[in-house]
Amino acid sequence: MTSLILGNPFIGILTSKKGEKNLAGNIPLFRSIQQELLKTGGISIVFSPEDILSNGIKAAKYEPSNNTWETVIAPFPHLVYNRVPFRKHENTTIFKEAVALFKEQSIPFFNPGFLNKYDCYLQFKEHMDLKQYFLPTIKVDDKTALEKFLLAHRSLYIKQGNSSMGRGIHMIKRRRDGKVLLIDQSRQTIYHDFHHYWEQWSTKFLKILYIAQQAASPQLYQGKRYDFRILAVFQGEKHIPVGVGVRQSGHQQVTTHIPNGGKLLPYSLFQTKEHDLLIEKIVELCGRELNRKYGFFAEFSIDSGLTTDGKFVIYEINSKPMSFDEKTIEEKRVKMLCELFRSSIEKK
Repeated sequence: MTSLILGNPFIGILTSKKGEKNLAGNIPLFRSIQQELLKTGGISIVFSPEDILSNGIKAAKYEPSNNTWETVIAPFPHLVYNRVPFRKHENTTIFKEAVALFKEQSIPFFNPGFLNKYDCYLQFKEHMDLKQYFLPTIKVDDKTALEKFLLAHRSLYIKQGNSSMGRGIHMIKRRRDGKVLLIDQSRQTIYHDFHHYWEQWSTKFLKILYIAQQAASPQLYQGKRYDFRILAVFQGEKHIPVGVGVRQSGHQQVTTHIPNGGKLLPYSLFQTKEHDLLIEKIVELCGRELNRKYGFFAEFSIDSGLTTDGKFVIYEINSKPMSFDEKTIEEKRVKMLCELFRSSIEKK
């Protein structure tokens, strides 16, 4: 174990532990950030809240020259970039104590935490310019309210309020005969009526937060739905789009996520000047609202799409985007993040 030779900027990446020793999280992103920072004399370390000492941090530092990680003892960094990968870890006392310590030490903390889908909806549905893009949404905690919502919209997405990557999502449709059709990523199930559906699902609904969102009728490409994944990073005085990835559904139409059988399409297939300008405007406004309500976000992503009548809709906003499969977008993201780190330290 060695003492760290500091760089400028000196960035701390906060993550979680996997077991007692190994660090979890988006390791390829951590490596890429270190490689980019080193080009201009900066340096980064990766650590968990458990690694914080009374006067410094026991951390991991990536060494690109031999592709190894070494354990170092480091002082507190110039700023901390929150990439803790699990919501439950952000709810722990030790995480909250770490955040309080950074505040006490006047260390900027980028990305305050995960977003709750329902809280996010409530925030944006009051926004004069953004509310038109958000689909009607309710919390699933009452049988009568959900049934009325289904009768009003006939087709709903049911999602966990604190999940990502399409986990726990399904769609329900009310058929003309009163039966309820459930469609998820692997099967379809028919319930005799809404009461039967509620009986089967109510235990889950009342145990953890679920939301119901009106299911927009998505535009199709070659017979299958597609969505936009918009990545935004803060630059200068506002968030700007880094790039737009397009995901098309595979064997099922519920989600377009790659792990669920989705595939990449080039944005150029759908790109127009009008789309670009709209995305730029929405990114700036969403970023401003997120920063105002929660704290400073270095980055976020937007899951969005077009309806059959050409309307742009926002499905959800993610505060900790995963790596993009599009190499050019991911490389640009890392460069912009490192520029943001450097400029933030210079302004301090």
